Amino acid sequence: MKMAVAVETFQHPERRSDYKVWYLEINRFHEVVGIGVMTREQLVKDVFREYQKNGKSNCRAFCRDAESSKPIEVFDFIAQNTFENTHFGNLPRLHEFQETLNQLHIGLELRAIAS
Repeated sequence: MKMAVAVETFQHPERRSDYKVWYLEINRFHEVVGIGVMTREQLVKDVFREYQKNGKSNCRAFCRDAESSKPIEVFDFIAQNTFENTHFGNLPRLHEFQETLNQLHIGLELRAIAS
């Protein structure tokens, strides 16, 4: 399972609808086994592939101020503007998630990926 934990947006106005989602890879025992980043397009493909294979999404989002995660559904990508009707406007920005990691004394530093 993938758990979206942070979003990284592009600063250029023409690329505002493009973003990268940072996620934790979680095994069936609910242990974090990896961390990754994917583009919006890759995430859409992954959600569709899981729907075709299993009939449901294997991606979840852990939004700001939430006590539990929510599934990422196909309709989350149908919007009139960048984050309307999606979880991604409520995900922490990358630097906010880094602050959380720092408070947990994990010793892991995440940096934006050049595109």
